[in-house]
Amino acid sequence: MGITKQGLRLLGTHAIMSLVLFIFMPSLLGLFENEIYQWVIGLIYIAIFWLIIYADMSNKGLDDAKKDAFAPYKGFIAGLIASIPGVILYLLAIMMKSSTGSINWGAIVLRVWLVPYTKLFLAFENMMPEIAIIPIALLPLLSGISYIDGLRKRNKILKAIEKAETMRAEKSKVNMSLQR
Repeated sequence: MGITKQGLRLLGTHAIMSLVLFIFMPSLLGLFENEIYQWVIGLIYIAIFWLIIYADMSNKGLDDAKKDAFAPYKGFIAGLIASIPGVILYLLAIMMKSSTGSINWGAIVLRVWLVPYTKLFLAFENMMPEIAIIPIALLPLLSGISYIDGLRKRNKILKAIEKAETMRAEKSKVNMSLQR
């Protein structure tokens, strides 16, 4: 799978996760007025989102390592491609912020796109939409580091196979000496 295709796949993953979390966010955050509960749910949403990105990109890195097509930059570029809608929405929200007296539809759509970070955005409401650039910038970093972790997984698998082969060779030597 090429870098562009992987970036578009990551973009689709982001879109699906945002939609699913958008559906469940109001019910879980609004369930209790307890601030600690809301922070826990907000952090769980972020963790789930990051875990899915990690699993997707690390598996892609593992696959590329198996095919000898691994390049460390691929995950970062895929993350940059997946960040394009967020950057566009961010710029739109910034431009619309200067319009006084009107609803900032750019900021609303940006919040929906970045719904896993809703609790953070609510906590730093006075810094919106400027603070939204942080999660947008984290996506390429997270996807790149996760992709590189696929190589670590591949090396770990190869070492386990090598160890198993060594153990099997040792067992066969012992069996050969017992048969004599």
